[in-house]
Formats: sequence, structure tokens, C-alpha cells
Amino acid sequence: VVSTQSTGGINAEYGGSLKDIVPDLKLLALFTAAAIHDYDHPGRTNAFLVAVGDTKAVMYNDRAVLESHHVASAWYLLTSDERYNFCSGLSATEFKRFRFLLIEAVLATDLKKHFDFLAQLNAKTVDGEGMDWDNAEDRILALQMCIKLADINAPCKEFEL
Repeated sequence: VVSTQSTGGINAEYGGSLKDIVPDLKLLALFTAAAIHDYDHPGRTNAFLVAVGDTKAVMYNDRAVLESHHVASAWYLLTSDERYNFCSGLSATEFKRFRFLLIEAVLATDLKKHFDFLAQLNAKTVDGEGMDWDNAEDRILALQMCIKLADINAPCKEFEL
């Protein structure tokens, strides 16, 4: 049983770990998203690419340009050669679900949507009844917040010169 109290926390029975309540396919998608979320990054921002009319901005209609490029390019690499396709053992349904979860996770790293995600999370955890783990949208939001937290914490890490 997962707690849906206003703390939004996970019941102590699970030790506070998502791995105890998140299915393996979602964890695989999350770990893969973490690995690819900046794949083939050109070192420029979405705003810059849109402003200069870069081909990637045009291709992705000026929306989540880099995030769309990261996931599309990595997906092409994954599926272009059997040696790279670690998902080849998944059923067609699992493969489709994996792709959906991967895209949702990587697109969540678009900083333009950062405050939208925070507002959704706050509505559930601070102002609401907590996360409803039986609700698919809440589970996707948790996946998205995991990748967002991993993505934005990098500048906070200690770096010795």
C-alpha cells in the first residue's frame, strides 16, 4: 500500500525507494533517458537555435528542439543496429510503452516547461492529497520529476580544479 497522505511520500514499507513500486520497464526507460537526455548536444540553447533558424529548430517546429533531437537521434542509434538495440527482447507492446516513457522523460528536461512541472507536483504534494500511484498521469509525473532532478542537479555538484 502506498501512502497518499498530504506529504506525498512513499510509505515506509517501501523504504522510500521508487524501485520498490516502479516496474522494471519504467526504470529501464528512466535510466535510458538519463543516459541519452543530452545526446549529440550542440552546446547551444533551444532559444538560440530558434532565433538563428537552425535546421533542428525548423525540424522540431521551435518546440523542445534539443530534447526532441536528443531522443530522436538516440532512438535512431538504438534501432539502427542490432548490436545497440538492448530492447529487442521486449514484446511489441513493451517496446511501444518503453518508447513512450523514454520520450516523456527526455522531453521533461526542457527548461521552458520547468515551472509547469513544478506546479503540477506542488498541486499534488503541497496543496493536494499526494501522489496517487494508481493514476497513470501521477506515475508519469514521478518519472518526469526524477529525470528533471537528475538533470538540474549537475551544476550543484562539487567540482575541484
